[in-house]
Amino acid sequence: MKGKLSVLLAVMILLSTIPLGASAGEDKSINLFDVSIFLRVSQMNINGSLVWAGSFTIEATLVNQTFVDYLNSLAKVNETNATREFANLVYGVVYQSFKDFINSRLEGSNLSAVIYVPPGGPVQVTGKWRAVIRFTLTPFFVNEDGKYLTCPYYGSMRMKFLGVSYPFKWRRFTLVLPKNYDIYTLVPVPKELVDNVAVWEDGDYFPMIKLYNPVYRLVQFLNSTKRYLSVSFDPTEGLVYFNATFVGANATPSVESTLLASFRETMHPLSISAKKIPNGLKVIGVVKPQVSVKKNWRSVQWLVVVKLPGRFDNITVIGGKYQLGPDNTLIMEFKQERNTYLYAIAGAGVILIAGIVLFLRRRSRASEGLESENGENRTESAGETQNDGAPEEENPGEGEGDES
Repeated sequence: MKGKLSVLLAVMILLSTIPLGASAGEDKSINLFDVSIFLRVSQMNINGSLVWAGSFTIEATLVNQTFVDYLNSLAKVNETNATREFANLVYGVVYQSFKDFINSRLEGSNLSAVIYVPPGGPVQVTGKWRAVIRFTLTPFFVNEDGKYLTCPYYGSMRMKFLGVSYPFKWRRFTLVLPKNYDIYTLVPVPKELVDNVAVWEDGDYFPMIKLYNPVYRLVQFLNSTKRYLSVSFDPTEGLVYFNATFVGANATPSVESTLLASFRETMHPLSISAKKIPNGLKVIGVVKPQVSVKKNWRSVQWLVVVKLPGRFDNITVIGGKYQLGPDNTLIMEFKQERNTYLYAIAGAGVILIAGIVLFLRRRSRASEGLESENGENRTESAGETQNDGAPEEENPGEGEGDES
C-alpha cells in the first residue's frame, strides 16, 4: 500500500512539472533522463546458430530536479524503496519504450524480435539516480537481395510516460559496426565516422543502418579486375609459393578480408597476406599441395595439385607446365633431369684413368728396377771376363823356349 501511495505521489509531482498543454496528441518533450546509447553490432552464436545481434548499453541519469528531490527525500526514509522505485521508473520509461519502438518497426513483416537480457534483468542501478540498461537484440540485420544487410529498426523514437508519448531524446548515440564491412548508408549522416564507428549527438531517432553484403562486394571487385596468378614449386620442401594479383579496382577492407577468407577456405595456406597496390591488390601465400613423384634413371617428375579459390585470367607456372581441372583445380607438372648416370660415367672414367696412371707408374718402376739389375749383372760379367782371361795369356818368352 505504501508503495502504491509513493508512486501516486511521484505521478502527481511529475504532472506538475509537465508543460501546460501536453497531451497524447501533442509532440511536447519532457526532460526526464539524460540518455546515451552505445550499440555494438556483431555476429553471435546463439543456441547453435550464427546470427546478427545488436548489443545495447544505455546509460540513463535522472535529471528532472523535481523527481530527484522526491527520490532523495524518499531515500532518507527508506533507501531501498527509493532505489527500487528509480529502477522501476527506468524500466518503464527507458527499457519498455525501447521495446515498444522495436516491435513497432516489425509490424506487418514476417520478422519477430528476440531480446536477451542479463540474468539479473536489463536494469542495473549503478549510482545515485543513475542506471545502465543492457540487452541484446536479434535479428539486427536482414539480408536484402543478397547485396545488402539492412537494419529494420529505424525512425523516430518515442517515450511513453504517464500515458503520454514524448520524443525519446538521447544526448549521444555511438554505433560500432564490424570493421570488415563496407557501409552502404547511414541516415542521418553521423557527426563522426572513423573505422566503422559512428557517433550522433542530440537526437530522438534510431538511425538507418545499411551495409554491403561482403560476398556481393567481393563479386563487384572481381568483376572490375584482371586476375593474374604466378606459381612456383620447391621440390625440396614440397611447398607451392603463389602470388595472386588483382588489377583494376581499389580493394576495401571488406573486400580484402573476404578475399583472404576465400583463399584460406579453399587452399588452406600455411601463410597468407595481402598488400594494397595502386588500383589493385596482391595476395601472397604458401601452400602444402598434393604431390606425386615419378622417378627413373634419367629424370624426376612431380605432379602438383592445388585448388584455386576462383578463375584467373592469366596463370604462370615457373619452371613447369599446367592444366586446369574441374572446380578450379590447378594441375602442375615439374620435371628435372637426373645427372646420376653422368656422374657414374664420369666416375668410371676417373677410376679408369687413375688405374692407367697407377699401372704406368708401376710399370715404370718395374722397368727401372730391371734396368738397374741388368746393369749390375753386366758389371759383374765384365769383371769375371777380366779375371779369367789373365791366366790364358801366353808368355812369348816361355813359348819360344819350349820350341828350342
